[in-house]
Amino acid sequence: MNEVERIELLSFVVESLNNAGNWTGRTHIQKFVYFAQEMLALQSNYEFILYQRGPFSFELDDDIRSLRSAGAVDIVPAPPYGPRYHLTPFGKSQLEKAPIDGRTATRLATLAYILSSQKTARDLELLATTLYVMRQGYESQEDVAFRVLNLKPHFTRHQVDQAFASVLQMQERLAKPT
Repeated sequence: MNEVERIELLSFVVESLNNAGNWTGRTHIQKFVYFAQEMLALQSNYEFILYQRGPFSFELDDDIRSLRSAGAVDIVPAPPYGPRYHLTPFGKSQLEKAPIDGRTATRLATLAYILSSQKTARDLELLATTLYVMRQGYESQEDVAFRVLNLKPHFTRHQVDQAFASVLQMQERLAKPT
C-alpha cells in the first residue's frame, strides 16, 4: 500500500470511528487498525509490536501524523484528554478513494461500533493486549490471563477475564456474514 492509499484508508478509519461515537485519538486509531488487521484481515500491512499501551505500529503512528500534514484531518484539543481527530473537507474527499469494498466497509463500521463501548485508551490497551497474546499462541483463558498479567500488572485478573470474553464475543460477532 502506498502513502496515498494509506492516507485514504486512515481517512476512512477516522470517519468510521467518528460515526460510531468513538474518541478518535491516536490510541483509538492505532487499536482500531490493529483489530481490523487481526480480526477482519484488513490489508493495511502495518507491523505491530507490544509496546507501552499494547499493540503499536511505528509506521502507523507516522501515517497518523501524516494525516494532518496532508490536510486530511483537523486535530481538536479536548482537555483533560488528548486531542481528537476529525476529517477536513479534503479528508472527506478521500473516503471515496479508500481501498475499501462495501463488505469491508460494513465490517469496519461494525468494529467501530463494537469498540465505541471501550471508551478509554486503558480499556483498549487491555482488549488489544489480550488479543495480541491470544494471537501469540496462548489459547486457554488461564494461559492468556497469566501472560497478560505478567505484561500488564496494573490490570486485575477479573479485568483480564472480561477482556478475554470480550475478544471472543468480538470474534464471533465479526465472523457473522453481513
